[in-house]
Amino acid sequence: MYIKNQTFSDEDTLLEMIFDFALGEATEHITTITNGITAEMQESKELQAHLATLEEEDRLALEDEILQENLSRALMNDFKSFKVQDAKLYGVADGKETLLYSVDLH
Repeated sequence: MYIKNQTFSDEDTLLEMIFDFALGEATEHITTITNGITAEMQESKELQAHLATLEEEDRLALEDEILQENLSRALMNDFKSFKVQDAKLYGVADGKETLLYSVDLH
């Protein structure tokens, strides 16, 4: 994990930050989005049928990848840019910063 202070607005960097910050503490905003994505994934009969054909390690990796990609898309819709400062990830929209994740690096 390498978290440095920066501001960005691209989805590729956001995906990297989601991966890094997933080890930390998610806020209610993130939890609400991920719960919705997880429910949609569980309701998808096609996805569940495909996952059932995979070995556990591959299934877990694919589920995580789908979750992170959908979370990234949802956050890109909610915010104009993102900011990492003091081991915290913020979404920025209309001049307002919303805390998304925090990591205790100590």
